[in-house]
Amino acid sequence: MFGLLQPDKEKVGNRLKQIKDEMNLSFTEFGNRLGLKKTTINSYVQGYNLAPIEVVEKAANLSGKTAGWFYFGDIEDYISDYLTLLGHKAMLEDHSEITEQIKTNFFTSSSKNSGCKNEVGYPVEEFIDDCFADVQDKIMHEYVVNTVNGYLQKECPSLPSKQLEENGIIISEKIMGYISISREIHYGEKEKIINFVKNELSTPKNSQHMKFDDYYLIGKLINILDDEEQTEDMISCLSLAYTDKHFSTFFGGSELVEIFQSLRPKLIKLYAEKDDEELYDWFEK
Repeated sequence: MFGLLQPDKEKVGNRLKQIKDEMNLSFTEFGNRLGLKKTTINSYVQGYNLAPIEVVEKAANLSGKTAGWFYFGDIEDYISDYLTLLGHKAMLEDHSEITEQIKTNFFTSSSKNSGCKNEVGYPVEEFIDDCFADVQDKIMHEYVVNTVNGYLQKECPSLPSKQLEENGIIISEKIMGYISISREIHYGEKEKIINFVKNELSTPKNSQHMKFDDYYLIGKLINILDDEEQTEDMISCLSLAYTDKHFSTFFGGSELVEIFQSLRPKLIKLYAEKDDEELYDWFEK
């Protein structure tokens, strides 16, 4: 009947007792209302045995609560307990809005698709998985970026801000790629992320400006924009192509070069996010 998350018989018993006390009933009276002997209802209330669904449904009708509440508490508790069971406790502590968002999604979609409800009217675990996946990567990406940038700013203060930004993007995207494949780094595991950064910084290729595969335009632009003279030549070529006028910084215009070069971090991020198949669709199809 239940999935990975199982009801806690003691908590179920406490909720039954809460209703009994709110209705000011004795164990005998409460048991009579539910069609049970005193010893039987007592075993459920004390948490010795888990109350079966038929008993819980009678208690739900009697109290106005739902069967889901008796088994798992409020729907937010149910969602939170399930995600905590999967190892996402740290993320939930920092982002309590996740459970509220999944709850909202459930109530707006459940009327259209009864398949997302379990036997007690709460979202099936697959529904929670899908909703959580929609927000998990975004939150994890933000956490990785903040951790990487924080470490670089603290440990590499002598690096130019431009190189710090670029290294932050490159290393963050590598970590996200590793996470998507291995799922071995979780939210809150800051030390694992920092160790990844240390390893990247100790690799010789990261001690200098990186050169990118320039088979496609994105890599080509990244390499050009890493050099002021090449950037100036590129702007001049564009100017000649569109205005028939040559461009030079001899009498000024360095601001334009700086603006073009400011695109480099965004291009690096794009380069890291796309694979060759996607770039093939952009530039060769």
